[in-house]
Amino acid sequence: MNSKAVVPTLVHGNQVITESNVILEYLDDAFPEPVLRPRTAHGRARMRLLLMRLDSGSDGIHHDISVITYGAAYRLQLLERVGNRDREAIDAEIDRSMNANSKRWLQETVHEGTEAESFKKAICNMDALLGDFETMLMRSDWLCGPDYSLADLAYTSYMTRLEMLNFQGMWSERPRVRSWYERLKDRSSYRNGILDWLNPDAVKVLDEGGRAAWPEVRKILTF
Repeated sequence: MNSKAVVPTLVHGNQVITESNVILEYLDDAFPEPVLRPRTAHGRARMRLLLMRLDSGSDGIHHDISVITYGAAYRLQLLERVGNRDREAIDAEIDRSMNANSKRWLQETVHEGTEAESFKKAICNMDALLGDFETMLMRSDWLCGPDYSLADLAYTSYMTRLEMLNFQGMWSERPRVRSWYERLKDRSSYRNGILDWLNPDAVKVLDEGGRAAWPEVRKILTF
């Protein structure tokens, strides 16, 4: 159903909708109560810019969080599956098991982990994003104005991934981001829509890998 062979893909009636942010806007159109777009034109423009920032290919936050996740944690699973550090064997496993669109960046990240330039760039990009959030949240409780919107929703999973990696230090000195994230987690949709879906084995891999990687992440952030 998805020409890119990736998730998510939404099937609603006879319609097939792909791409995360397109799905979010489709759902807001199809089920307009409660409204999840900002009330003002400026707020809606800011929301769309934030959604674009997620999906800007190799420059997007979605790409960055993928690199961070593999560099800190998931690479360890792949290396364990291969059973040795032979570069050709690892590359062969990447070719065999990973999506074709991911192979271009996975090799460096898997081989070099937190030392990979792609990992360092992704951490810096994420840090810059959180800095921008801290500024945005000076004006309101939510990213695009006084009300919770699709922008807050879209970034919830990325904040959750950072927390699962034990990278909360990235916002320890950003009190507005910290408060915003606590508001996100206090929503019933978070408790019922995210926590109920977590795979304990996957969470353990993220937790252990992230804890081990955090000292290197902290060095990147203070460089």
